[in-house]
Amino acid sequence: MKRKITGIFLCLLMSLAFLLTGCDLFPKNYEAYLNKSVCTITYADGTKEEITTEAFINAYNSYGSSLVQQGTSYEDAAEQTVDILINRYVLLNYAKTKITLTDEDYRSIYDEVYSSLVSNLDSYEEEVRDDWSMEAPSSPEDEEEDDVVVYTPYEPTAKVVFENGEYKIMLLDTDDEPTTNFSSIEQIIQEFNSYANPNDGTNNSKIKKEAYRRLISTLKKNEEGLKLSTDSASVLKRYVEKLTKSVEENYYITNLEEYYKTEDGYSTITVRQVLNKYKTLMLQSKFKYESNNETYDTAMLESFKDVYYVVDDNYFFVSHILMEFSDEQKNEYDNLQSEYEKGYISQGVYQQRLVELVAQIKAQVRDDNGNIIENTNVKASDVLTSLQKELASANTDEKKAEIFNKYMYKYSQDPGTLNAEYMYVIGNETSQMVESFTDASRELNEEGVFGNISGLVASEYGVHIVFYGGNVENLFTIDDMNTFELKDEDIEKLTNTKLSALNNKTVFDKVFELLSDDSYSVFENMNLNVLKKDLTIEKHKSVYENL
Repeated sequence: MKRKITGIFLCLLMSLAFLLTGCDLFPKNYEAYLNKSVCTITYADGTKEEITTEAFINAYNSYGSSLVQQGTSYEDAAEQTVDILINRYVLLNYAKTKITLTDEDYRSIYDEVYSSLVSNLDSYEEEVRDDWSMEAPSSPEDEEEDDVVVYTPYEPTAKVVFENGEYKIMLLDTDDEPTTNFSSIEQIIQEFNSYANPNDGTNNSKIKKEAYRRLISTLKKNEEGLKLSTDSASVLKRYVEKLTKSVEENYYITNLEEYYKTEDGYSTITVRQVLNKYKTLMLQSKFKYESNNETYDTAMLESFKDVYYVVDDNYFFVSHILMEFSDEQKNEYDNLQSEYEKGYISQGVYQQRLVELVAQIKAQVRDDNGNIIENTNVKASDVLTSLQKELASANTDEKKAEIFNKYMYKYSQDPGTLNAEYMYVIGNETSQMVESFTDASRELNEEGVFGNISGLVASEYGVHIVFYGGNVENLFTIDDMNTFELKDEDIEKLTNTKLSALNNKTVFDKVFELLSDDSYSVFENMNLNVLKKDLTIEKHKSVYENL
């Protein structure tokens, strides 16, 4: 399963938060001060665990300070920070009795630690560049990074199987492979020292070395008064060890989540629970939107992802390929619109000049990796002709969607359609799209043929080729909200229905994700309550109330 830090613990990846964010609560680094207990946890077997002032400061800077910025008093923020830490310590203690981290886990842990070190150094590099009034070097790759978008198929985490006369949910292995070969803290330090201390004599090398010096200097300041060795190698090693311990703890907690989601390779979530979740979402949508047309219309057009039941058949899906104007072409389009609206030119002249403008539009071409191919712009009309020919040869809706998807990622400049769960939604009577786009879409809807495309449609954004994705329809009809039920075999409809014809994520995938997140949150809270019953928790408020 993919790694996913549980919500309340995400902010507590305690990698010396005060190192980068600063710490108003941290007057001096005295050892006794850092080790002072803000809370004592006594477990059922009599063992005790202390939450130290140092742990509190880290957590407060990651979590509590943001509460204060939102208006929470320091007292309440401090109290919530201690409660978060108690939950973390208790759950971590329990996780270590259930989970054994593997060599693969540790390779991933070391990879995260190294990435954090590099990220910390990068922050200091920015500081040095500002102090020295030097700009970071740019590269063509950096300039194009925001433009690189490739089709990324959804990676399901589970699938439904029918075994021994019943439907079950089998979990799929989606672990990412570790990206480094680090097998020890020593290797991390060696690689980081090489990275941070290049010897090529360039300005970038000098900046990196100064950033490294400042990082080590900050680490030493944070250890003042602790009676520890002060040589740079020892200071860095202690920091890396502390960072590794923090990441390791998060792995125990996230692995505990996976532990409770899995039973012999199958999900602890049942098919019946998925169906009941979907049923509840449908009923909630029906109840909410049947009584409020305005809210319904807004939800359909703006955030269809939150609509699970449509109360009429007045909406349909579209996507498009957008080929943007150049600045010069945009000015020409705006001037043309202005002249026509003011009556300076006739409709015939307007249409003729618009056709001439559209004929000038060229599409940027991307390769399979999403990079723009230089000097290979293609006329919008040629893109349209080529797409029409390929679609004409397609004999299934799935093939039409596949062909359009290929063209969209090759030519389109609208990021809102790329790797989106849903296509755009347009209503027969309402729309949030520009008029020309809406009119072309409605013409396709009148034809009602999935996969049909428009000609070249000009708007203030450029030129569009609109693709018709069919009506927005319900999977199931609710005649009576009091008696509506879903049968076990209905799960097949959820698994076979995509959220959009242009991606592979299904209704089942979406509902399972929602239920998986919800169920673990419920489990986590219940489990913590059970675990805490056998504990004695003593908060030392006098320690943290006046920090």
